[in-house]
Amino acid sequence: MIKNVFELYNRHLIQIILLSLILTIPVTLFMYFATNYFYQQLTNDQYPNLYALFLIILNFTLLIPSFQLMAKRDINDQEEPTLLQLMLEFFKHIGIIVLVSLPLFIIGIYGSILLFIPTFICFSIMLLLPFFVGRKKIKDVFSGVGTVLKNENIFLLVDFLIIVSLQFLVWGFMMLVFASFENNYYVYGIARALVNALIYPLLIFFLTFRYCKEDHSIMSRRT
Repeated sequence: MIKNVFELYNRHLIQIILLSLILTIPVTLFMYFATNYFYQQLTNDQYPNLYALFLIILNFTLLIPSFQLMAKRDINDQEEPTLLQLMLEFFKHIGIIVLVSLPLFIIGIYGSILLFIPTFICFSIMLLLPFFVGRKKIKDVFSGVGTVLKNENIFLLVDFLIIVSLQFLVWGFMMLVFASFENNYYVYGIARALVNALIYPLLIFFLTFRYCKEDHSIMSRRT
């Protein structure tokens, strides 16, 4: 599967770079500045870390539909989507992703007192929803989410922890690297956006192969 991910990445490298310039980098910078705003405006008693965690998750999930469309078109041997189609895929689903993710995040945070079971379920739905949001019916969207929840179980938690941990590791590493820069606030933001532009497509392609089961048979025939 890893080989297929990198092959897909290489085949669409130019389009990935262009989409990153007009989508991934601006979205990441917006989330970065929003995170810093919460840290400046909120006290520790108001839990700014929770806002930061939500924005980190949202930063990733909002970009899933566009890169997933690119992956699924390639898997199904269909015509490569244009940049306009990829951008429209982002704007078409941004509303439902935000509207569903916000209450799920709140429930997940407060559900941590119940042995983290509601937290795991809510965060898993937040991660999975963008992979199925392109389906025509809401019923089909949540049917796809439910199927993966049933089949993947604990591996979903592992995937989620990898994504969040990777973000915090990158965050911490870049803070050390750019600590000596006088204008490290902007340098760090740009560096973070560039790193996201590099790794997010790889993560989304990998998760598309894992969670979109209808594509697996096609992928195996190609290999």
